[in-house]
Amino acid sequence: MSGRLFPLSVKMTAGFLMAVLFQGTVAAPVPALAAEPFPEVKAKAHVVMEFETGLVLDGHREDEPLPPASMTKMMTEYLVLEKIRSGEIGWEDRVRISARAAAIDEAQVYLIAGEEWTIRQLFEAMAVYSANDATVALAEHLAGSEETFVKWMNEKAKELKMTNTHFRNSTGLNEASYPNPPKGEGKHVMSARDAANLARRLLLDFPEVKEIIAKPRITFRGREYANWNRMLPGQSQFYRGVDGVKTGYTDEAGYCFAGTAERDGMRLVTVVMGTGSQSARFQETRRLLDAGFENYDLKPLIFEDKPLPGYMERIPVPNGVARDVAIAADRTLVLPVRKDQMKKYTFRVTYTRNVVAPLTAGTPVAEVTVLYDGKKIPGVEPVRLVVRESVEEAGWLRLFFRKLGDAISGWFG
Repeated sequence: MSGRLFPLSVKMTAGFLMAVLFQGTVAAPVPALAAEPFPEVKAKAHVVMEFETGLVLDGHREDEPLPPASMTKMMTEYLVLEKIRSGEIGWEDRVRISARAAAIDEAQVYLIAGEEWTIRQLFEAMAVYSANDATVALAEHLAGSEETFVKWMNEKAKELKMTNTHFRNSTGLNEASYPNPPKGEGKHVMSARDAANLARRLLLDFPEVKEIIAKPRITFRGREYANWNRMLPGQSQFYRGVDGVKTGYTDEAGYCFAGTAERDGMRLVTVVMGTGSQSARFQETRRLLDAGFENYDLKPLIFEDKPLPGYMERIPVPNGVARDVAIAADRTLVLPVRKDQMKKYTFRVTYTRNVVAPLTAGTPVAEVTVLYDGKKIPGVEPVRLVVRESVEEAGWLRLFFRKLGDAISGWFG
């Protein structure tokens, strides 16, 4: 709805309000298409995402479906934690190991068919050491079969809007590594954006998982297993603030890593896929994190129940008992902001209805869109401006004498 819908008596005011852009008072995240602060990354695909908002700050081939290797296990972790929260299973429940699970190789904790371990022990083996045998054991225990569990994984992927993901197993292994792979169609793939979204939702929905995935090592059957995430404290590629999430490797996928780090109140999620070596995935992640933390801050730009910065606090109500009404934002908007690009950010205010009485407090009358370099920022929803007070409609006699008084003032003004 445009300024044309305003009453004729305030048409010029409405037109002015619609056209104004407020320069230099706000900031917004830079879309991936304007990602000059970030380096070129030696990976098949990568993405940098701000955790609080889920906004992508940088990416390359981030929507291309690629083999994710053991980053797949983030979904297995998600489903296990979901079942624990619902009360369907408990951390200390015992899991009997099947011959099939015990036969899964690559990274493993050498489970033996017929023995029992707790869900907690198997979860730690999966999340910290990426143990494939422990992962399959959990999938079979929860769903009765890994094949059924994979159906759950794909259903959850759709629910989480992971549009470029399809799972064939619970581990991310190539089918050749399975003695009896789950039946299914399609390729086992996930995009870098989907992997970042999954990592974000895992931490957002189950923050307690950080206590497990940040462990530098675990002990299983008397043997110590180091976390494959070498960026954790005490590890060879230590990076301050890193506390997750999941590595991955197969010949087909290359070396992958979904990482996250928090500094100065801002958390970033990064994904690199298809790097050339174990150390390269951490080196490229380091470069992305450095660029993100050096160039962005997380700041509130619009405050709930407060006027829009740089904008008039009250707007006319031509037929109201009160001549004008206070307006304010209906929510706080926090965004990652480019430290060196403040002049490129603007507000665009668009009216969504006639501002005419009667008005009830809380009625939305306009939307605020944050722009970067004159363009709408992908993923940032408009903030509504609402009236802060109720305004009754004025009678015709009041309006007549008001117009008369205004006219007289104009004559002698």
